[in-house]
Amino acid sequence: MGKPFPLEAVLRLRRMEEEAKVKELASFDRVYLREKKNLTELHESLYQSRTEMEERTAGAGLSSQESQLYLSFFAAQSSRIRYQEDLVEKIRLEVENKRQEVGIVINRRKIFDNLKEKHIESEELQEMRLEAQEIDKIAVMRFAMRGKGIVRNV
Repeated sequence: MGKPFPLEAVLRLRRMEEEAKVKELASFDRVYLREKKNLTELHESLYQSRTEMEERTAGAGLSSQESQLYLSFFAAQSSRIRYQEDLVEKIRLEVENKRQEVGIVINRRKIFDNLKEKHIESEELQEMRLEAQEIDKIAVMRFAMRGKGIVRNV
């Protein structure tokens, strides 16, 4: 076999960097899904409370104190929802950034993979050339010996 790939250490470093970025992306993705689920739960809670209020209003009616409680809850819940929506959007943007970083790191690693493949092909080609030279030398020697009568035709 020929020379080892001279940039093997860099290739290993690129692979480790890629693994780290993929893990980081997965972590951000889990946070994004969790926060998105929390946002959905907040929306559902608000919807259920509004439905409950409408049912109670249609039935026996609500006292002014109960109405105030519902309105306060709706205002607080709406505020939480806006905050959660902002948080989800920030996390989504960060996930997109991490996804782009992973793409860049993958491309950088692929460059070194391609260099390694070309190195291996080059080494194999060099080996084949050397082997062909050896075969040619043997053929020339056999031809020369045959001319002197040392080797018979086989």
